[in-house]
Amino acid sequence: MDMIPDWDATPPRTILDDHWRDRLCELVVFVAETGQMPRYKKFSGEYEHVLGVWLHTQHQARAEGRLLSWRLEELDASFSGWRSRE
Repeated sequence: MDMIPDWDATPPRTILDDHWRDRLCELVVFVAETGQMPRYKKFSGEYEHVLGVWLHTQHQARAEGRLLSWRLEELDASFSGWRSRE
């Protein structure tokens, strides 16, 4: 793709942000329906696994200082106890 002029394989930030917000909404629904946070290990189904991996990735990004501040704020607003270790 580098050979094609004006080709950029990186999705625009708005698409990435929209996908992130969609995943957060899915997480909110999952927790409302099950009463628990999704697990990425010992999960009960593929949907829980997908959400569990996504949430684990957010934990890692926060711990490494890579989680965008607005994403941290949205996670905190949606789930006061979502964080793992500080």
